[in-house]
Amino acid sequence: MALRLVAQSILFRLVVVGLGLILVGSTVRYFALSGFLRDDMAEVVSSQQMSLATYVANDIGHKILMRQYRLQQLANTLTPASAEYDADLDRAFGRSAPFEALFSAGLLLTTTDGRVLRDTTTFKWHGRPLSLVPNKVLHGVSEQAAHIGKPLVIAGQISPILPMTLALVDHDNVPWGYLTGFTILNSPDFMGNLMQARLGSTGSGFLLISPDDQIFIAASNPKKVLTATPPPGVNRLHDKAMLGYRGTGVTINAHGVEEISAMASVPNTSWFVVSAIATAEALGTVERVKDYLLRNTLLTVLFLFASLAVVVPFTLRPLTQATRQADKMSRGLAPLAPLSGADKGEVGVLISAFNRLLLKLQDQQNELSRAAHHDSLTGLPNRRLLADHLKTALAAARRSHETLGLIFIDLDQFKPVNDTLGHEAGDKVLQLVAQRLSGLVRESDVVARLGGDEFVILLTQLGAEAQARQAVENTANQVISTLKQPFDVAGVQCELGASLGAVISDGQNNASDLMRWADMLMYQAKARGKGQCIVKSTQEVSDSGML
Repeated sequence: MALRLVAQSILFRLVVVGLGLILVGSTVRYFALSGFLRDDMAEVVSSQQMSLATYVANDIGHKILMRQYRLQQLANTLTPASAEYDADLDRAFGRSAPFEALFSAGLLLTTTDGRVLRDTTTFKWHGRPLSLVPNKVLHGVSEQAAHIGKPLVIAGQISPILPMTLALVDHDNVPWGYLTGFTILNSPDFMGNLMQARLGSTGSGFLLISPDDQIFIAASNPKKVLTATPPPGVNRLHDKAMLGYRGTGVTINAHGVEEISAMASVPNTSWFVVSAIATAEALGTVERVKDYLLRNTLLTVLFLFASLAVVVPFTLRPLTQATRQADKMSRGLAPLAPLSGADKGEVGVLISAFNRLLLKLQDQQNELSRAAHHDSLTGLPNRRLLADHLKTALAAARRSHETLGLIFIDLDQFKPVNDTLGHEAGDKVLQLVAQRLSGLVRESDVVARLGGDEFVILLTQLGAEAQARQAVENTANQVISTLKQPFDVAGVQCELGASLGAVISDGQNNASDLMRWADMLMYQAKARGKGQCIVKSTQEVSDSGML
């Protein structure tokens, strides 16, 4: 039982809800912040990788363009005639000495039929000389720019060699020979730095890929150099790059390692450079932040739980006290009274609201009492309250030996208005009638509505009978006159009238008789015609046999 009471306590529930919110909030923060950091770091790393790939691609493109330019310079000094003389070739190749360093594996000049005119290569090659000339140069239209061939693996040569071939043409644009320059791929002034670069400790780095040949031309990992690229479907991002995509992305490489990669095209070639780094290494900071957040969250939850266990009971103390007081009042153990402890804050607002509710309850009781004694449409006293006022006025008349007058009023032509314009218009007319009648009497007099289109005016302290008759007749005439004036209802002028019956009493009669006599006189006046009034004293009523 005690555990059930504790579990049902608002204090216990607040602590549990607070702890639950803390746990949920901490969990959401942990995963949301982790995801945000991961995405943000991935974006930063992707941008860095793209910058690296672009820089390396532009550097390679510049080195290739420089070699193509130098090869073209040398070709411009050669003609079919000069190529047949060693002296001319010596002079031409001698002038090329300053840029021969660009072609670290030497130069080869051949005719279109495969005859070697000059060979400065540093490696031993076998077979026909034209085997070193790319097929695109042999079978294609003569090109003005040097064509980049497929890297060659030469026996006895540690690093692959990249050939660049320029077709030599005469004045008629007919090819007469081929000039080929050979560069060692891993030479320091070419791709040596790229093939030695590493990104991180996991071995990630750069790749130089030829989509046409579907091989890795150069790579930070020497084992990949001149190997075939992965087949379609192994690496989706690689597949997109082979089809022309350039940009960044996260992918799983052929070895099953998730990487952040960036692809950039090498200018003036079909090649592209890939800069890749393992995601686990690039986003290592995110994992460390996640561990820190987890530890911090656990400590925060423990601290806040202890704080809630202390702060919540203290904060809800006024509510607890007010609850006990209200319980005692509901059981009759304490009198009804405003609750104490109305301090500031939500609890104070609740207690103050409860106290105001008690006051409103009293006000509503007063409203109910008023509704029981007043007409709901016009706000005038109803039959019950009129009877009370009449009894009081009769008693006062007997004590002071004065008279009073009771006037019954029945509206003429009200039913046609109500039937023609509707009940809302009829209600509006009754309200206007009540306002006009209330403006005709003194504050000590009473205007009441009995129901329907019947009203009553009670005039008190009228003095002697003659004065009373004069006052009643004057008031009756004023009523007839004011009710003849048109009533403006929804833009429609409604003309009414009234039939009145009035009785004057010295207080020696009872209230029910006076009301019955005044009602009878009103119907007699109505029988005479519209706008009539009959005024009689109680003695005249008695003499006429109406008793």
